[in-house]
Amino acid sequence: GVPPGPRLYAADAYCGSETGGAVDQIIGALAWLAQEQVPVVNVSLVGPPNQMLERAVQAMLRRGHLLIAAVGNDGPAAPPLYPASYPGVIGVSGADAQRRILPEAARGPQVMFAAPGSQMLAAAIGPAPYGVVRGTSFAAPIVAALLAQGMRRPDPAAGRAAVADLAAHAQRLGSGERSPEAGYGLVGESFRIAPDAGP
Repeated sequence: GVPPGPRLYAADAYCGSETGGAVDQIIGALAWLAQEQVPVVNVSLVGPPNQMLERAVQAMLRRGHLLIAAVGNDGPAAPPLYPASYPGVIGVSGADAQRRILPEAARGPQVMFAAPGSQMLAAAIGPAPYGVVRGTSFAAPIVAALLAQGMRRPDPAAGRAAVADLAAHAQRLGSGERSPEAGYGLVGESFRIAPDAGP
């Protein structure tokens, strides 16, 4: 709903496993997205640091892709999680309907933006097309979609400009100060669909 009518690509790094995908599957997904020249990539998963994943991330960033990632829901005292904590990746936290950062969301310098991540509907798998969701994994796609509005192909200059524009917008809406909780600030509030509003 953020940028209407875009072409979306979905890479299944979990491959049907409830326990999550292996790093080689994630790297394979990133390689496919790079081959398809997808300018903005959202990664709504977290894990420990991994050299192979870091190299794949840095290669994409050098080619001008924007990578947006959830910062994780392991709490404020958790160690940095990846890929959100790799240099150049746009880390996203989540906020509730009252504009409060989720208590379980990670904090730190990796947080660049916050977006709606609670008390909202999102597409779901199963008999019901929508479900009530919570977490930074649901906030990150909102930021990815906002950044994608100005990107047609991977382009380092266009990516930097899109991030700078969104940061300036977030700072105008908020305190103007970057914080370890919300980064440059909260964006995308108008795209939160309240559970009682229906799809």
